[in-house]
Amino acid sequence: MDRHELNRMFDGLTPDPQREREILKKLLQDDVRRKKPMKNWKQIVVGAVAAALLVTGATASAVPGLSQRLLSYLGVSPENAQTADLLTPGAMAVDVVKEDNGAKLHVTQVLRDRTSIMVLADFTAPEGTSLKMGDPDSEKVFIGSDGFYGGGEHYFMNEAGEKIDLGIYRSYIYQWEILEDGDPADNHLSAMFVIKLPQGDMLRGKAVSMRVPVGTLSYSVWDEETEMPRFVEVYSGDWSCDVPLPQKDIGWTQQVDRAVGELDGAKIRVKELYLSPVNLLVTLGREGGEALSGDAEFRWLGLLDVKDIVLKDKDGNVIPLGDSQSNGGLIGDVESTHMFRLPEITDPANFQGGSITLDVSCGTVTIPLDDLTPVEP
Repeated sequence: MDRHELNRMFDGLTPDPQREREILKKLLQDDVRRKKPMKNWKQIVVGAVAAALLVTGATASAVPGLSQRLLSYLGVSPENAQTADLLTPGAMAVDVVKEDNGAKLHVTQVLRDRTSIMVLADFTAPEGTSLKMGDPDSEKVFIGSDGFYGGGEHYFMNEAGEKIDLGIYRSYIYQWEILEDGDPADNHLSAMFVIKLPQGDMLRGKAVSMRVPVGTLSYSVWDEETEMPRFVEVYSGDWSCDVPLPQKDIGWTQQVDRAVGELDGAKIRVKELYLSPVNLLVTLGREGGEALSGDAEFRWLGLLDVKDIVLKDKDGNVIPLGDSQSNGGLIGDVESTHMFRLPEITDPANFQGGSITLDVSCGTVTIPLDDLTPVEP
């Protein structure tokens, strides 16, 4: 089982912590036998999510320019100012500082579209401290498992600083990613807090900030005795903080009502297409059919994969997509959202007049993107 399959499996599950450990152990066994590292994703299924607009000691402002670390993370070169301009309306420069146990976390920038949020932060420990995240040559380190673990709950808040109850949904994923560092053994590192939320439209007009959980800096290795992943502490503390969110949606959308076919007795239709400079989101609708449980639920939530999509721009060029970032609909509801990463930052206007073809087990449909328009402010 490869990383993509593992990610899709976790996207469709909602286990409690103990069950999650059991599932993780079972899924990791094949990877360990092949001595291949697995990216460790943290999936959360929550009933309430929230955040606050202003926080003590925090300021926010318009963005004169995006951080080069953020652009590099997205694969944008420094000289490509035109591409960076596509992201700027969805970005916010912030100055949020939290100190604990002699170390400081400094959040400097937030970037957002409907389906994802990226928070850039610097972390500095006392002089002489090494923040090296393991040695892959001597330890079975799981690449991508390094980050700030713990720190309490992640949630969103409204303008009054109250948690927002958006209902129960799935495929809400967040994780910390440690960015490349010229000196990984020194006392400083940069990190990105990344959220993938296909149902992100539920936040529109409601969430103005969010609580970012920042617990102990650690990484994961395989423990031969317990046959389970084991976290290795690098620096302990709690730097959890509240971060304001940009309110501009940099995406384009097209409402659709096109039949695809039938699955388990249900009629499947395409309901909406969303394209930002970073992501593609496809929303499918389900009418009638069997109850969503067991195999029927997995077939529904896993109906659309990257291999099933052909996306063309207005000039007819095929745009390859990255792996599925997340999928799955509201629990018990009749919609399923599927999120895919674009291979590079692209102007959504380039897709107006293009097309998208969905070729899935229950049918094939090609939809012209003639009505693709910017999301209203």
